[in-house]
Amino acid sequence: MISFRVRMIAPALAVAGLLLGSGAHAQPERGTARIDHAGLQSLLATLGYQPREARNESGPEYEIVLRPPGGLAVTTRVTLSKDGTLVWFVAWLKKVPPGRTINGNAILNMLVENDAIGPTHFSYNEGRRWFFLNKPVPNQGLTAERLRAEIQQLGVTIARTEALWDFDRWK
Repeated sequence: MISFRVRMIAPALAVAGLLLGSGAHAQPERGTARIDHAGLQSLLATLGYQPREARNESGPEYEIVLRPPGGLAVTTRVTLSKDGTLVWFVAWLKKVPPGRTINGNAILNMLVENDAIGPTHFSYNEGRRWFFLNKPVPNQGLTAERLRAEIQQLGVTIARTEALWDFDRWK
């Protein structure tokens, strides 16, 4: 009786193992595919941008112009991280003219805001004297609709925080 049960259960377990194993390893989950540089450029064009290609040490990046609601037009570079896991948006906010002192309180306010908007964050390039807003987006199942939403959210953040990074508005 026991050997009959074992003979009946063993094939059932083997089939279940094959089904479970093939489902877990044969195909990646739906929506987990990553886009490459050409796919990123194509998605930006699909959204109506005219991405201008530039090169940097880690590969191509695409320059687009964002027009946040009620704000200034902002040049933004879009590129893939070196390992391809992230799409980075780098908005070039404003260049500080030579001789202009950078207000320490304004920098402190940007740091405080970084906590509220993270992982999006402000940065400053001392050599260029330029403020940036950086936004990482996971490169996983990225669609035109999701990319549009991420770009719109970046535009909203740029407009909402303009008083922080526009030195003409510092008090």
